[in-house]
Amino acid sequence: MPDPRWLPILALALVVGLCAPAGAGPQYLFLNRVPGLAYNQNRPESFTDALFEEPLRALGTTGTEGLRLGLSFIFSYLDGPPEAMEASLSRVLALAEKHQVPVLIVLDGQNWWAYRSDLWNWWDPTQPGYDPKNARNVEWSGWGPEHALKVAWRNWGSQIRVLPPPNLASRRYRDACRKELTSLLAVLRRWRDELPPEKRWLFPGVKIGWEASLGVNAYYYPKGNSYLEQYPKDDSHDPRTGLRMEADFAGGLVPIGHAGLTTKGWKRSGEVTLADQERVTADYLTWLSRLCHDAGFPREQVFTHCGAQFAPWKLHYSYAVGINRYATPGWSFYGVDPAGAGDLGESMDRAHRQEWCAAEWLPSASTSQEWQAAIRQTLGFRSCRFLSLYNWEGVRGNADAVAGIRGSLGR
Repeated sequence: MPDPRWLPILALALVVGLCAPAGAGPQYLFLNRVPGLAYNQNRPESFTDALFEEPLRALGTTGTEGLRLGLSFIFSYLDGPPEAMEASLSRVLALAEKHQVPVLIVLDGQNWWAYRSDLWNWWDPTQPGYDPKNARNVEWSGWGPEHALKVAWRNWGSQIRVLPPPNLASRRYRDACRKELTSLLAVLRRWRDELPPEKRWLFPGVKIGWEASLGVNAYYYPKGNSYLEQYPKDDSHDPRTGLRMEADFAGGLVPIGHAGLTTKGWKRSGEVTLADQERVTADYLTWLSRLCHDAGFPREQVFTHCGAQFAPWKLHYSYAVGINRYATPGWSFYGVDPAGAGDLGESMDRAHRQEWCAAEWLPSASTSQEWQAAIRQTLGFRSCRFLSLYNWEGVRGNADAVAGIRGSLGR
């Protein structure tokens, strides 16, 4: 029996041990490969050795035991045949082991879901999947399915039309996500469990969501459906103002979230507020995280990717939205030092969390020294598990960026 004089110290050690990060492995610097450009998730043969060899050759290093270079691949699991996607994922994992390069697998069911017209096509009887009841599976601009969206807009460099965003609380939508996500997680788990102990660093975990939020990556203009109805194949008449983040949480456009709030029974009238959108998004991310937990992935191997954090910070999502008990939280950082990012530190303190990830990252750096400083700042903030650079295709021709990444990796 221990000496009673040591009991307070032993108790403190136990508390520290329980609170200490369990994922005490290496940090990672991931290079995201652009889906649709570098590879096609629905064509397993598009995942080639060159996808791995080209960045390794350009950088001339795979990092150190403390900071590993890896690659990131996105699979939008509602945007293609499940069998093809499983084959593609298996191919990526085999290549990771062959080239001894860790891979971050990103599983997204929100941004791209064209393959599942049986979920979203509520308005066009001439196209596959038509069913008026599908209006309950997409978001609304008002209180009722008569306000269901037919179109939305996205700007990842230039504005494009996209499908209406999903109702993140819809049962049919979630059932579809559960089925496809669970199948891909099973492939990942088998691979993880078969890795020998000395190669476990090849599997950092799985990232879920892709800037999960409402009205940011699928925003909606006033009377937006009318543009699709009048000009179904001509977007030249569409508004071009885009999101104005200085205006409010909806970027000065139409707040959405009515469908999710109605489905959950949280609200059926009034205005959709920032807090409403945060609640729907947090619930969705928690649900996804729990699916991963139930599939055999501990918190240290599940990373959320929450979006919609912008300056002015108080007008937009709190960083707390990305935090839940089943996952390690992650967010996007474009030209932002995490130490000065809104309520990030405060949110982590309230949740008693230290581990996090820069789920999508790009600095406002010009010289190789500035690149190294930005990488160092990000990885040095609290217990950062990784940063994922978006995208390798966008920086590989930038000599300063390549030199900065190389220098950060110890070469």
